[in-house]
Amino acid sequence: MNERLRVDGLVGWVLGTFHTSVFGLVLLLLLYPRGGFGATLSGLSTLSGLAIFIALWATTIFTTRRALSGLNWLEDDPAQMAMFFRRALRWGGVNGLLFLVALGVILLLNAVLTTQASITSPALAVFAFIGAIGVVVSYAIGAVVGVTLGALDIAALRVARAVTWQGTV
Repeated sequence: MNERLRVDGLVGWVLGTFHTSVFGLVLLLLLYPRGGFGATLSGLSTLSGLAIFIALWATTIFTTRRALSGLNWLEDDPAQMAMFFRRALRWGGVNGLLFLVALGVILLLNAVLTTQASITSPALAVFAFIGAIGVVVSYAIGAVVGVTLGALDIAALRVARAVTWQGTV
């Protein structure tokens, strides 16, 4: 296996894991003090919560790897930085979409497996309507989060360079 491919895969995995952890921590810190987070979590089983986290983690690693593919983002070249942020915007949005789909599937399966009543056609219509609106919202939120986390990655890279006194990593 090519050494560069192994390094790129590891960087994508590390950054994807970091992005998932930061996103989860920020959500926790924003929602927990308001008091309604406990009620939200009480509606989920442990298995559902784990499935949601794994779905977020998997989609984030996938999109992070795609965003970094073939890009030399470790250099301070303005053209590479512009391409990096365009990809962070695009693949962050895709991550939002993929996570919305995974979340919908997990919640739908959870509803089917845990409720005694059957899912009716009106319920599915409401689910589809909310999903249609969610596509736009999830892409926009994912794009903003992607660019924000991309900027955090670049800032961390520059801090690491300053601490180690090296021009390149």
